[in-house]
Amino acid sequence: SAALDEAEQLVQSNDREMVEGVVDYLVELGHTRIGLIEGPQGFRSAFERREGFLTAMTRHGLEMPDDALVQGNYRFSSGGEAANRLLDQNPHVTAIFASNDEMAAGAYHAARERGVDIPRDLSIVGFDDSPIAAHIWPPMTTVGWPIREMGKAAALKLVAPDTAEAKPSCFPARLVTRNSVAPPSKKI
Repeated sequence: SAALDEAEQLVQSNDREMVEGVVDYLVELGHTRIGLIEGPQGFRSAFERREGFLTAMTRHGLEMPDDALVQGNYRFSSGGEAANRLLDQNPHVTAIFASNDEMAAGAYHAARERGVDIPRDLSIVGFDDSPIAAHIWPPMTTVGWPIREMGKAAALKLVAPDTAEAKPSCFPARLVTRNSVAPPSKKI
C-alpha cells in the first residue's frame, strides 16, 4: 500500500517528547510561567512541539493562558515580534520556549531591547541546535538533532531501500544545556 511505502521512507524524530522534556527541565528549575512561541500552522513540527508543550504544562498543573502562546513563522524577525507580543500581554513570564532557534534568537533580541537580562530575568530555550544557538550570548539551551545520522539514514532509504539500515528510523533528540536558562529570579 502507498501508506506502508511512505512509512518505510520515514525518518522520524521525537519532537513532542523532547518539548515535554524542555518543560520538565524548566519546571524543575522553578519556572511556572512559561511562554510558547510556536511555529506556523500547517507544519507537523510546529504541531508536535505545541502538543508536547501543552501536554507537559497540563501534567505539571500549570496554567497556559492564551496570552502566553504566540505564533511565529520559524524566522528570526517573527521570534522578536512574537516575544514582544508575549511579554506585552504576559509580563510575568519567566521562561520562553521557542519552536526553533531562529525564533529564540529573535526573542533574545526583543528581550535585550527591553533591558531584560537572559537568563537572570528571562530564560529562553530553542529547538534545532543550529549554529546560532552556540554563537549568541549567552549560548542558547536548545534541543539538538543527530543530523549526520539522520542524513545518512535518509540517503540510504533513497539509494538502498532494501538494506536493514534503510528501514523506518527514529532519531532521538537531546537537550543541549547552555547558559540561557536559570532559575527564575522574579518574585511573582
